[in-house]
This record gives sequence, structure tokens and C-alpha cells, in this order.
Amino acid sequence: MHRTRSTLHLILPLLAALLTLGACASSDPGTDPKNKVQPYPVLRKNIGIDLASVASFAVVGQGPQAQTAWHGGDFGTVLGGLDRSGLVAVLHSGDVSPVPLVELSNGATSTGAQPQVNAIYATPRWILMSTGGWQFPLPQEDGSQQFLQCPTITVHRPDGAMYCANIGIGHFGTNGEILEYPVHANTSGSLVYLMSLDSLNRNIVYKLQEGPNGEPSASLVSPSLHPNWMVVNGSGDLLVHKKSPSGPQGTSLMEILPVDGSAAVTVTGEHNAFAIAGAAPGPQADTFYVVSGGGGGWPFDGTVRVLQKSAGQFSEIDMKVSMADMNCSGLFGLADGHYMYCGGQGGVLARVLVGGEVQASPKVVAFAGLSASTVGGLPFRSGGGVFYVFSRDNNGQHFARHNGLTQQDIPLSSSIELLMMNATSAGGLDFVGVDNSSNSKVRGTILPGATEVTILSAEGVSLADVVVFTRIN
Repeated sequence: MHRTRSTLHLILPLLAALLTLGACASSDPGTDPKNKVQPYPVLRKNIGIDLASVASFAVVGQGPQAQTAWHGGDFGTVLGGLDRSGLVAVLHSGDVSPVPLVELSNGATSTGAQPQVNAIYATPRWILMSTGGWQFPLPQEDGSQQFLQCPTITVHRPDGAMYCANIGIGHFGTNGEILEYPVHANTSGSLVYLMSLDSLNRNIVYKLQEGPNGEPSASLVSPSLHPNWMVVNGSGDLLVHKKSPSGPQGTSLMEILPVDGSAAVTVTGEHNAFAIAGAAPGPQADTFYVVSGGGGGWPFDGTVRVLQKSAGQFSEIDMKVSMADMNCSGLFGLADGHYMYCGGQGGVLARVLVGGEVQASPKVVAFAGLSASTVGGLPFRSGGGVFYVFSRDNNGQHFARHNGLTQQDIPLSSSIELLMMNATSAGGLDFVGVDNSSNSKVRGTILPGATEVTILSAEGVSLADVVVFTRIN
């Protein structure tokens, strides 16, 4: 499967996997009256906002001027300086609140630079924010400085406590299919798997768990595990797609790493495939579904492999699907089942799974009024039970949203050149583009169920800091 990955936010030694309290204030020279060290910036101990009231986090404009964060209705604006940060919370009430991540070591408000948040990943118990190579100084009594690396900030959802992690997160930004994401969690959120890089620039996987006092800790799953992508089921079993150690050059295989630590299970055969875990919390929550040959132009071979778990053991069943002359990829959860997106002019959706059961003759739903287009590698995204396709032709451009039953079209101004789009877990769509009529970078959204685009912000174009929006509801 083709994918493009942006630069990993930090390359880090394998042994440095323990996550530490963000403020690091157990011994704070900045608050000791006998110490002449001036207060210095540290990560706040708590994010300072009720996460239950937050519908979304976003990164809006930068700089000292007030930045418009949301247009329309009762949505407000961000007031005050957001120097080099711009992280805001959009509340369910419609209000927008800046979220400073740094304070001074003596507890005072920091007026200096905030870390730049590059990507946000939400899981049931943790929100992970990638900050690039951000670090902050830790002055020593002798006047020297040590620097604490903080490429990842973790926020504990139950109480808002914040921690620094000295491991980076790989950011896969081009594909709307869930397997491309570098952070996955089991149903309860007690286990989080995140993809990083080792010193040789190879993918590695860390397992994040909550400690006895609520603090997170991360351990390397295996120094020899270098997967292309991964999927996690309801219990926390990890399915990885990786290079075959014994097959010919370029061949790959799948393995299941059971959550109980028992021996890995090799999925038979060679695969260039797409996989999902069953919908939780149903009876198929621990089942993996593999579409062999799906994605990126590989022809669909008519088989869905069902990897079903029973009494701790996985069994394999290949189910034939009649989809003649179609190139299909993905399994996307919509209103009445899981669909594949199949190629062709405009494309169709084919319902392959209903209630966890493979359909031998899938229901096929065609999109109306679409033409082929490309955005960030692929013109489609899926989330929150809906599927978006972007289309551009001589009549203009629009997003087509389908839930498997009905299609809705949302027009986009022809002056906007779309660069990136991401579906949200609530069924909306966030995007970044360039408005060629004003030479401005545009961040916008389609709210869940809405049939019009809402522009979040527009500013002087700078393609180097395109930001992905992530909803947490």
C-alpha cells in the first residue's frame, strides 16, 4: 500500500521510553529562595480545561494578533497572543478557548513561546500531542543548562494531567484509512500503541499503559518489530503488517501479537492488504478482517480473510466476495455496514460486512456527479459513519458525503486549492488549502451533518506548517 509519511518528530534512543511528569517540579530551583536561578518555562501540570466540555482541539493562526478560530453562529474568536502555539479548544457550547501548555517554574503565566502542536491523537484515556523537536531548559545550580526533550505531550483525559514523553510519533497524513494512523488503542483505552522510529530510521512500536498513580509509561514492544502499519482489536491484540524476514525481496506478511504475551500468530500467505478490527463492543470486537490485495491500485482478489478469536486462539476463514472487474480498497464503517471504496470514474461503495458477516454479493452504491480527483494522495476519507469523496470538474468542486444510504453534496469555492483533508470521529471533515484569490492559507471544516463549508482561519500562505485538525468527541 502506498503511503507518504512526514518527517518523524524526533528520533530517539530505544532505552528512553519512560514518560515523565511534564512540569518536572519535584525539585524546582526556580522556587527556592536560596537559589538565584530565574524562573524558566516548564510544561503545565494540568491542561486546565474540562476535557468533557471540549468538542475539538485545533491549531489556528500564529503571532501576537487575535486570530479568528471559527465563523458562524455563536462561535467566538481567540483573543490575545498565541505566540508560536495557537492551540485552542472548541467547546461543545461553541466557545473557543486558548490552551497554553507552558508556564514558568514558579507557577506564573508564561508569556514566551509555546510548543507548536503538529498533530493530535485522541484515545479513550489519553490525548497525545506531537510537538516536533520541542525541548525546554532545566537550569542547574552551577549555572549550566540541561534540556528536557518533549516531542510528545500526553494528557490524561480523566483529570487533565499532562506529561512529557521523550519518544516521537510518526505522522502519516495522506490516507484516510484508519490503518495509516500511528496511534491505536483498545476499546477501554487501557492500552495505546504508537509508532515511532529507531536510530536507523525504522518503524518501531511502543505500548503505553497507565501506572498505579495514573502516570503513563511506554515500553518497546520489540526491538526487532518494524511494521509497515498496525491495527488493534478490542482486547488489545496487535496485528502488524511487515517485511517478510525469509521471503523474496519486497514480500510481506502479517502477524498477530496477542495481548497476553503469548507467541505471535503468523497469518498464512503473503499480503499486500488492508485490515480493520471488528466494531466494539459487539461480538466481533476481537475479530480482524483482512482485504487481501486491497488499496492503492492493487486489484481486489475477491477474498476477505476473517481472523476470529475464540478462547484465546485465532482461526482463519477466507470468504469469497463477488466483485468482478473492480479495484477496491478499505473497509469503512457506515450506517448499515462496512463498505469498500471501489475505483472507476467517480467510484462506488460496496457493502462487504453487515453485523460482522461477510456478504458474498455486496450491495453496491454509486456516487452521483463525481469525477476522479486527488487530494494528498487519495481523494477520500472516512470517519464517524460517513464517507467523503472530493470531486473537481468543469462545473466546480465539492465534497460528496455518503453514509451508505444517502448522498449529500457540499460545495467548495473554486478559488480554494485543497491540500489535505481528514475526516473526524464525529462525522465532520477538516481540511487545509490555499485560496488562490487572496494567496492565503485556509483552514476549514464541515461540521457533522452540515451541508456547507465553515472557514476557520485564513492567513498568509506558508505551506511548511500545514496542520491537521483532530476532533476528540
